[in-house]
Amino acid sequence: MRGQAQPLLHGSDLRRRRALGAAMKNRRILLQTSRPEAWEDFVEQLQHDGCTVCMTATIDQCKEAARRDIPVLALLDPPSGDHARAWVLELMMIDAGMHTAVVTEMDDEIFHDVMEGLGILTPLPPRPMASDARKMLGLLEQVESLGG
Repeated sequence: MRGQAQPLLHGSDLRRRRALGAAMKNRRILLQTSRPEAWEDFVEQLQHDGCTVCMTATIDQCKEAARRDIPVLALLDPPSGDHARAWVLELMMIDAGMHTAVVTEMDDEIFHDVMEGLGILTPLPPRPMASDARKMLGLLEQVESLGG
C-alpha cells in the first residue's frame, strides 16, 4: 500500500510475492454496472495494478461477456440486494470457478447470511474507491495463492 512501510521479504517469500504480483498483471476483470461514474477511482486503481477491466451495463451483457472469455473476477453492481444472489448463481452456472464481488449496503453479518455458500470474494460499497480495489486485489491474491 502506498505510503505505508511494507515488510521486508527474503528468498522464497520474495519470489512468491513477485510471482503473485506478476500473476495479477493482465488479469481480466468483468464489471457489471449501470453507474460507471461511481466506479472511476476503483477502475483506475485496477488498471494501475495491471488489470484489464471490461465493463457491461446489464447482467445479460455480463453473462455473454463471461461466456466469451471467462474473467478471473466478476464485479456485480445490482440495482438491489434482491438481485445479487441470483446474479452470482447465474455466473456460477457459466463457470463455478469465477470469483465474484458484489456491491451491497447490507450489514456484513446479514450479507454473510444471505450470500452464504456462494464463495463471494468480498462485498463492495456503493461507491467503491481505490482503497477498496487494493483490498479486493489483496484478497484475490490470497485466494489464488491457495490454489483458488
